[in-house]
Amino acid sequence: MEQAVYIHCSDQLRYLSDDFTRLYFGAEFCERLIPPRLELQTALRSARERSLGFTFMTPFVTNRGLEQLEELLAVLEQSLPDAEVVVNDWGVLQLLRSEHPRLRPVLGRLLNKSKRGPRLMNIFEQLPAETKSYFQGSNLDVPAAVRFLAQQGISRVEFDNLLQGLNLEGTDAGLHKSLYVPFAFISATRFCLSANCDDPVKMGSIGIFPCGRECLKYSFNLYNPVMTLPLIRRGNAVFFIHETIPDAVTRHQVDRIVVQPELPV
Repeated sequence: MEQAVYIHCSDQLRYLSDDFTRLYFGAEFCERLIPPRLELQTALRSARERSLGFTFMTPFVTNRGLEQLEELLAVLEQSLPDAEVVVNDWGVLQLLRSEHPRLRPVLGRLLNKSKRGPRLMNIFEQLPAETKSYFQGSNLDVPAAVRFLAQQGISRVEFDNLLQGLNLEGTDAGLHKSLYVPFAFISATRFCLSANCDDPVKMGSIGIFPCGRECLKYSFNLYNPVMTLPLIRRGNAVFFIHETIPDAVTRHQVDRIVVQPELPV
């Protein structure tokens, strides 16, 4: 079982230890947090010094974000041409395939369509076995989806640790699977509710405000009686914590654990 650590900035390189053989680095949910070139080079240097595998995280993006990633992917390909790139946007995948074919694309968890909402657990135990299995699966149960990934050169897919468990029986054995712990992603939006959260003048205001990267300073615990556990919002994404290791790991259907020492961005 490969162990990886996932960080988003060079300040978090302190989490590197002998327990890990791979470094995940970058932004997964917001293009405004795509790391600058110097940060990427620092992370690459740390990975080389420790002989770690390297995986570069990328978010869903606009054309502006694509331009930022183009520069970083060129640096990555020059420094480490066999590095992995987690894609959460089909445009980023196209960029990889057309301009950086040596880099290895990985299907991110934003494109791995699973039933993530904690509300499901209110009724899960009452469901028939076939329905439970459906809610434990993903779009990778569909043969056409698996064929598409193979055509795109994708051989690894990222999974969240779902509350209802993972059913990977119907997925292609040739697809490698990674599992993220302890933070499981629920949803994301382009509308960031953290913007201006520390400005008293903006209290009660609703709108789209300039980004001050408040998400790097604050996260918010969300409670609702419909949910079966607290949710955590950071920036434009919402998560829950789930630390129980699923059966898919003990059955050797997952071959990489991705540890998130802090909430991802």
